[in-house]
Amino acid sequence: MMNKQYYFTPRPLINPSARIFCFPYAGGTSSIYQDWASYFLPLNIEVVAISLPGRGARFADPFDVTIEDAISKVLSECRDALNSPFYLYGHSNGGLYAYEFACQLAKLGRLYNCKHLFIGAKSAPRKKNCRDPLHLLSDSEFRQALRDLGGTPEALLADQQLLDLLSPMLRNDFRLGHEYMLTEPEYCLNSLPATLIYGTEDKDVGHKEVLGWQELLPKAELHAIEGEHFFIHHQQAELINSLLARVTTKTKGIG
Repeated sequence: MMNKQYYFTPRPLINPSARIFCFPYAGGTSSIYQDWASYFLPLNIEVVAISLPGRGARFADPFDVTIEDAISKVLSECRDALNSPFYLYGHSNGGLYAYEFACQLAKLGRLYNCKHLFIGAKSAPRKKNCRDPLHLLSDSEFRQALRDLGGTPEALLADQQLLDLLSPMLRNDFRLGHEYMLTEPEYCLNSLPATLIYGTEDKDVGHKEVLGWQELLPKAELHAIEGEHFFIHHQQAELINSLLARVTTKTKGIG
């Protein structure tokens, strides 16, 4: 796939057997999936990292208004790539994007090529799972909330000028996730295989919180990875291997 506004392909493949669309966590850029391409290359699977506005190469682009609107734009750009098998992975806030991606395709009758949905470190979208709205916190409270989440480098938190520059994007990401959780979507993807992944030491998203996804994804299984919320970085190899174990069985015969 050629790179476009809403997605970045770290290592484009001429004729991939399948693709995996990867959605970043709040504040994350497409670059967090840069290293994934080498893991999926032996299976001839192309990694497609979703690139959201307000960060990285798209720093000057206006923020998305809703997750639903963002996914509509993503689909408009990658529609042709959905004619072959694909997988979805979303981490934390990105899990909501991945689920909405699958929902919009299902409503269009185009989910048939989706082989598996992976959601990491994200509670089911229900009001009872909503944390306090981080986007409404004062500056000092917001800094501490970012520190507590554990995904923001301390150097950034200590740099007030840089934090002021990035805060509008971060706050908007948290707003999008919070408002999507409040909608309590009811679209049930009955036949879609899914895996719900959580960190064993994650204080906010544990077994109980991800279990709620089974109301929307009846075929979902749960998988635990040792670590905290951002196991996507600290346990990258283990996470990817857990995906590959499930992808491998589905790619046999594809191509």
